[in-house]
Amino acid sequence: MRSRAHLRSHPIHPMLVAFPIGLWVASFAFDIFGVALRESTLWSAGYYAAIGGSVGAVLAAVPGVIDLFSVVPPKSSAKSRGLIHGAVNTLVLVLFIGEIIYRGDAYSQPDRIALLVSFVGVCLLGYTGWLGGTLAYRNQIGVDHRYAGAGTWKERNLKDWSEPVCNSSELADGQMMLANIAGKRVVVGKCSEGIVAFADRCTHKGGSLADGTLIGCAVQCPWHGSQFNVSNGHVIAGPAERPISTYVTHIKAGEVYVEPTSKKKKAA
Repeated sequence: MRSRAHLRSHPIHPMLVAFPIGLWVASFAFDIFGVALRESTLWSAGYYAAIGGSVGAVLAAVPGVIDLFSVVPPKSSAKSRGLIHGAVNTLVLVLFIGEIIYRGDAYSQPDRIALLVSFVGVCLLGYTGWLGGTLAYRNQIGVDHRYAGAGTWKERNLKDWSEPVCNSSELADGQMMLANIAGKRVVVGKCSEGIVAFADRCTHKGGSLADGTLIGCAVQCPWHGSQFNVSNGHVIAGPAERPISTYVTHIKAGEVYVEPTSKKKKAA
């Protein structure tokens, strides 16, 4: 889903993560070569690189946290992965800050403890980078989809189910929007059968269906390709095995309303 922390639809988080990754890895490399070659200028560079990486990590964390709690679908595999990603990144930051404090200044040669802490930090950094790559490339967090006919991304926040979600003429065929209605994530879309509404959560791994594609009256999850009939919620194609919840919609004076009770049906 499109990042909330972005510059002209380009997510900020991946722009900034290169700094802590590059500087922390460079810090470890400078320290290793500095000790091996007994060159103080190298381990001094490692000390300052560790400081720069820590500052960069704090800056990169801000848009990352914004996206984690405002974009990643709740109760999904991506949410769990994102929380682990953030926790491990925090641990890495603590390790490098601890190493900086332990060394005291740029002129002190790093001992075995400092090198070990730095090594563990770099290893954990590789693991959390793998998690971040999975979030971006598999879960497509921060991806601004431009599907044919999808139109501009629409999202509404409604306090009560009595409020209209949109105007009946607002959605084109095959276009969807995400409505946060009283804490529920509901997708409203238009297909050949008219205006439909269904739960945003894919029953496989919790992917956002609003971020998928609506072709005919079938929606496809962008994560693993599961397809559902948006009229009755039945599974058309896996890997999902359970149907999604659907909602009754009605139109009054051209405005679309969604009833609060989901009509979840058993798969045929």
